[in-house]
Amino acid sequence: MKRSAIHAGNEAGQAVILVVVAMSIFLIAALGLAIDGGQMYAHRQMAQAAADAAAQAGIMSIYDGTNASSAYPFGTGSTPIASSACTTTDLRTPCVYARYNGFGGTASDTVTLSYPATVSGVTLSSATVPAFTVTVQRTLQTGLIRLLPGAPATASVTAKATAGLVGTVSPDCIYVLDPSAANAFQAGNGATVAVIGCAVSVDSSNAAAASVTGGASVSASAINVVGGVAINNGGTTTPAPVTGATPVADPLASLPALTPGTCLYATTYSPPSGTTLNPGTYCGGINVSNGVTNVTFAPGNYIINGGGITFGGGTTSSGSGVMFYLTGTNANYASVTIANGVNVAFSAETSGPYQGILFFQNRSITSSSNATFAGGASMQLSGTLYFPTTDVSFSNGSTAEANATAIVADEVSFTGAANIKYDSTGLKTGLFSKAVALVQ
Repeated sequence: MKRSAIHAGNEAGQAVILVVVAMSIFLIAALGLAIDGGQMYAHRQMAQAAADAAAQAGIMSIYDGTNASSAYPFGTGSTPIASSACTTTDLRTPCVYARYNGFGGTASDTVTLSYPATVSGVTLSSATVPAFTVTVQRTLQTGLIRLLPGAPATASVTAKATAGLVGTVSPDCIYVLDPSAANAFQAGNGATVAVIGCAVSVDSSNAAAASVTGGASVSASAINVVGGVAINNGGTTTPAPVTGATPVADPLASLPALTPGTCLYATTYSPPSGTTLNPGTYCGGINVSNGVTNVTFAPGNYIINGGGITFGGGTTSSGSGVMFYLTGTNANYASVTIANGVNVAFSAETSGPYQGILFFQNRSITSSSNATFAGGASMQLSGTLYFPTTDVSFSNGSTAEANATAIVADEVSFTGAANIKYDSTGLKTGLFSKAVALVQ
């Protein structure tokens, strides 16, 4: 009996030891899970903050166009744009902001930049790069949990943020901004004005804010006028204008003005045939006339500091990715003139702050010099004609051929044929609203 009691006592002691060991392992596992879980949660929160900051910084750079103009570009080239990873010393804006927030400075981190074309449930603006995603990943060393059999020595945390340009394309492609002028919008002398796929908005509250007379016809998706409309002497509109409309704000009011630089030419420059002009400041204007042909404008911004820009009869000129900024003093300012018998083909810039803007008149100008697109011209104009304080006139059978075109001007008149075609994407005219937001 004594030997059996001793044997039973040994077994009981062994059981206690086993329970203590099991409880110890359980406590170590629980403590390890708590420590590692807390560490991973903290790093996950930090990773999300870093991804959010980097995504917002990146989309702001895309919004401003500095992603392309910076010494360290990103998000450029033809779509779809390939994703890329940041290096530990990467100076691209989103990579820098990820490091500012503690991620991307060591080999244990991976920061990836990508450019989704769509985001589920979100209406993105019609921009070349409408959204930008940053994915942050960090590899962590586990703590006490690694003491358990089969437990991993490392764990990873991942966070992802997508920021986008959200907004809509304007339904209008002719904006008449003058708040009180009579005949602010005018079509006469048998003009046929086809506003294809978009609307006309007239802000003038005058009783005769818009007039369609002399056998002229105007067609658009809608014609909205704050004041009154005079339709007589055989004038017609399709559809009937809506009067008492709410004024529409200048859609380009935030567009930054340009500052003239050193004059490439101190007086009016008249290029010979076959010339390629370069962007820069032209003091005294540009005059393409006297039958000059094959004048090419290289891509970029042309600042016309006084003297305006004239395309005379019998000439041919072209340029892609260009913008003409018309400025000067009120004394020497002149606008744009495209005369009879001219053949011009111009398209606006496709990215950056002046995307879609073909002509841009300095808002401080109060000169009576108006933009004139005259008869008999073959005009292929893709972009917006922006003359916020001066007038635009199409006369004597001029034809803006079927390119995406918009007009934003103080007053607009037609005495000849004109076709204004809607830009459903907003990319070619720049008439799409943009706002920056985290969308995912």
